[in-house]
Amino acid sequence: MAQRPTPAALELGLTSGDFDRLTGLYNGRLAELGHDVRTVGWSSAASQALRFSVLCRGLDLAGRRILDIGCGLGDFVPWAEGVHGTDFDYVGLDLAADLVAAAQSRHGGDRRRFIADTLAQGSDLGAFDVIVLSGTLTFRTADNRATMQSLLTRAFACCRGTVCANFMSSYADRQLEKNFHFVPEDVFGFAKTLTPYVTLYHDYPLYEFTVQLHRQPMPASPRPS
Repeated sequence: MAQRPTPAALELGLTSGDFDRLTGLYNGRLAELGHDVRTVGWSSAASQALRFSVLCRGLDLAGRRILDIGCGLGDFVPWAEGVHGTDFDYVGLDLAADLVAAAQSRHGGDRRRFIADTLAQGSDLGAFDVIVLSGTLTFRTADNRATMQSLLTRAFACCRGTVCANFMSSYADRQLEKNFHFVPEDVFGFAKTLTPYVTLYHDYPLYEFTVQLHRQPMPASPRPS
């Protein structure tokens, strides 16, 4: 039986066609490839780890409550445990129910929870210190910009620290029709309507960029001696 879109998915600007295509793609890849970074669309574990590293650049995850929107197979959990230690609470959300079940089976626990849903108005998940969106808005949909704006707005509303999101960049040598490449200036400009404290990274060797939206100013990095 096909997985049906929740009201939350439709509220975020995804059409029923978008929902069917995306969940079918990811659930199908899982059936074919199993627990593999290619299932969630990355070419290698190294590039996935680089994305996580840039998303969390300058952040300390120890003791934090983390929300991972578009969590896929939950690969953020072992990466964060390896870099920041195990002292954090984690909730992963994804539209693809089969991926959520696989993530829960491998990484679930008392402080690690996975839910087949997305962030929507009226969510009872509570507040988070760090919210991560890794590859969540990569694929072209009916209205990527509207979904980006809705997701960032709702994520920042329930975040007491930093929202971190990455996007395919319009500054790329080539673009595939299946992907949506955001203009970094557009995303930065919208983020500035939510908070004055925005960081944009476009300095790593992938065709993408990362934006961090902070509740408070980030401390200045020490100058090299």
